[in-house]
Amino acid sequence: MSASRQAVVEAAAGLFASLGREGVGPRDLVRRLGFSPETVYRHFKNRDELFAAVLSRLQGELFAHLEASCPEAAGETGLAMLLELAEAYCRFLEERPVAYGDIVSAAGRVRNQPAGESSRELDRLYARIVRQFEVLLHLGRLDGSVGDDAPETARRVVSVVVGLTRLSLVAPNVRAANLRGMLTSLVGAGAARIRAA
Repeated sequence: MSASRQAVVEAAAGLFASLGREGVGPRDLVRRLGFSPETVYRHFKNRDELFAAVLSRLQGELFAHLEASCPEAAGETGLAMLLELAEAYCRFLEERPVAYGDIVSAAGRVRNQPAGESSRELDRLYARIVRQFEVLLHLGRLDGSVGDDAPETARRVVSVVVGLTRLSLVAPNVRAANLRGMLTSLVGAGAARIRAA
């Protein structure tokens, strides 16, 4: 990626962090950050291409955070791994502005718009997140720590994570306990199988 293109993506990512998806566009960069129209349009034909580049950058941040937050531990149950991953997603979302919650939420995907590059990127990201939880639910079903590994359960897990983070009503330690309780109930885990946090 050229230095000029990278600077445009970094600036757009900053606008996204403070203004959400609506703040990311070539005109926004020209008006708010002083980029010349030629600089922006040399690299991106339209807002959709620019937002797709911002999403790509964000995915790198997200998955690096998850990798650092969820080290492998031998003997962990599927439920324990699911709870650890959900907590890592919550921490990621809490450390960033509310706008980031939109990208991991099915509700955040923009409807009634042409399926452009950014929409496809959002769909891929959402599917990848759901797939992570599906795998852990299946592992939990195999080891007996989870009672329900249906695909819609993984989507519900993502909704709980995003919703609980957006509420921001409680301290992180209380939110973590609420998250554990809600997800444990949602996936049908037996109380005897839950490890203390």
